Amino acid sequence: MNFENIGKGLIVSGYGLLGVFLVLILFYVAIRITMAISNKVTSRKNDEN
Repeated sequence: MNFENIGKGLIVSGYGLLGVFLVLILFYVAIRITMAISNKVTSRKNDEN
């Protein structure tokens, strides 16, 4: 068992998990922003009527 290779593998998998989490967070934030914008637009339309 080569400990250097295991360490490199752990680091790579760790960065992979971080990347996945970052993508999920970005998607969540983007969805929240689009929801907020659509809510503002719909509320403005309701105010005009």
